[in-house]
Formats: sequence, structure tokens, C-alpha cells
Amino acid sequence: QVNIVERTVAGGANDPTSVFDFSTEERLQCSECSRVRYKTQKVSSASLPVIKRPVTNAIDTLDSQAQFAPVSLKECLDLMTSDETVDGYNCPQCQKPTTAIKSTKFATFPKVLAMQVRRFELVNWVPQKLDVPVQVPLDQIDLEPYKGRGIQPGEELLPETDDAADAAPASAPADEQAVDEEVVSQLESMGFPRVRCVKAVKKTGNCGAEAAMNWIFEHMDDADIDIPDDAPAASGPSVDPEAVEQLMAMGFSKERVEKELAKTGGDPNRALDRLLNFDGTEDDVAMTSPEGSAAVAMSDDSESASVFELTGFVSHKGSSVHCGHYIANVRQGLGADTQWFLFNDAKVVAQESPDPEQAYIYLFTRND
Repeated sequence: QVNIVERTVAGGANDPTSVFDFSTEERLQCSECSRVRYKTQKVSSASLPVIKRPVTNAIDTLDSQAQFAPVSLKECLDLMTSDETVDGYNCPQCQKPTTAIKSTKFATFPKVLAMQVRRFELVNWVPQKLDVPVQVPLDQIDLEPYKGRGIQPGEELLPETDDAADAAPASAPADEQAVDEEVVSQLESMGFPRVRCVKAVKKTGNCGAEAAMNWIFEHMDDADIDIPDDAPAASGPSVDPEAVEQLMAMGFSKERVEKELAKTGGDPNRALDRLLNFDGTEDDVAMTSPEGSAAVAMSDDSESASVFELTGFVSHKGSSVHCGHYIANVRQGLGADTQWFLFNDAKVVAQESPDPEQAYIYLFTRND
């Protein structure tokens, strides 16, 4: 649970989720001056796009009920790391709007790589599930071809400036961009908070609900995803007065409620979890290791080890994104001496040949 992780890390222990951490390298190049910018970002999962190829004949697939032809994991990785065009880029060197080419690759590789597959699309403003079979090898895969190389000989760097200002259209600052309220309303109808919807529409340049929804799913774990871009700088996150009242009605003091809401980014459920399990005294204890030195998040990512093996995946059974049933397949051991198991609620059975083609989440373990 969240409170257990927070407590152990605060006490000096390593964060158990650090095995998922790695860095990505974003490369952006102006098409006019050819100067480049490199930026690294710490993330904990990769969002894998799928290629939608409708079945046209019996040769495409052996499944007569299939709507889409299978795609390979390599095709999805190629698409994820391919170049994309950024229109209206405000180049700090050219001092005018230009077109830029952007790509994102791995800067480091985690101990356990989590890949979330984008198995959804908007059809008449309604999210629909995409049953695209993804052919994932059960043996080793090498992700070295998808690793960023950093600045190369002969490349010139763009002047340092604010990234958000560069990405915004020249006609308006990033925090003053007009948003398509129809798209915002569509996203809100799916259950997303308004702040998140507005931010997604802005970040994707008003390119439609599907692009905004993809952005939301890719940035679900961002600490500031529910903080407005134009929010004033403050010593801590603002808290919702209604959430404060609800938690105070359970018998907690206003000071403690506001403190826990601030620590959890305004999430009332996580704040309640902390209120029920913490006595509040841990806030007076410095987050130091037992030896007295500041606790440092230990990362298991690597710049060189790039060979992985599939060790687990989660699949969704059901035709709708709004309901259904999740099952998990887990592999015990690596290499030839392995055994797969199916976890379906209380039932656990051994498997000879698992089928990962319709999974939503893949877990790959680095083979050091």
C-alpha cells in the first residue's frame, strides 16, 4: 500500500518501486537551423502504441473473428521511438515559429521494464477497446537499437530556454492557450478531472480528444498532472476545501487533514489512508538513513544492459473498456528452466504456452 512504501522510504529503506525506474532521452531538432536539444526524463513505464491494420483476407490471420491483423513487438517499438513532427515550434535560435522533429528513446534501462499498450481509441467520442494482437517473443529481446546516443559530433545545441514557451504557438504563451471546450467536455465525460483534461488539450496543441486522452494515459503518474499550468508557486500543493471538510467530519483536525492532503497532492483517498495509519509524528523526523545521511533513492537502471525477457503480463477479458475481468500470467525463473503460471482470481494454474498477444501490460526483466 501507499502508506507502507512512504513509511519505509522515509525510514531510510530503498524504494521497492525503483526497479521500474529508468530515463528517456528526448531529441528535438529544428528543421531550419538544424540545431538540437536533448532532454532526459525519469519515468517508470513505457507507453507502447499499436498499429491498427484491419484484416483484409484470410492470409492476415488464422482467427476468423479477428478485426485486426497481428503486429510485432518490434513494429510497436519502432513506432514508439520514431520521429514525429512538431508544428509551430518557437525556435530560440531562429526566433520564429518553425517545424521541429522530435523523438524519444531509452537513455537507461530499468531492472524491470513495464510496457503499457495503448489498446484504446475514440469512436464517436466513446473510448473503444482495440483487440490488436501483439506478437511478443517469450525468449530474449535486445532493446539496444532503441537507446539514445546523446549529442553527436557536428551537432550544435539550441540556446537554453523554457521548453513550454518553445512548444506553445507563437500567438500566445503556453498558459494562455485557448482550449477546445468540446474536447474538454468529452474527456470530462469519461471521468477525468477538468484540470487534467485542460492540461492534456493544451499539451497536445488542441489536436483532438484522442491525442489528449493518449497524453493523459502516458502522464498518469506525473506528480503535477492535477496541478494547473498557471497555478501560482507556493510552498506546497493547494488543498480542496470540500475534501478538508469531508475528512474533518471523520474526527481529524484541520491542521492534520491539510498537511496530509498537501503531502498526497490533494488526493483524499491517500490522505485518509495516511490519517488512519500514521500518528503524525513522522513529519518531525528527518528523512535520513539509519547512519544519519540523507536517504537516496537507489536506482537499478543501467546504461549498457539492454537484453530483457518477458516475465509477466496482464490481460483484460471483455469487449468494453468500462467493464471486464483482468488476469495475470507470471513466469518463474529465466532462460530455459522456467515455468509460467496463470493467476485468475483465486485460481492459479501452471501453463505450458501462455498467450501474451492481447495483454495490456507487459513486464520484462533485464537479463544481467
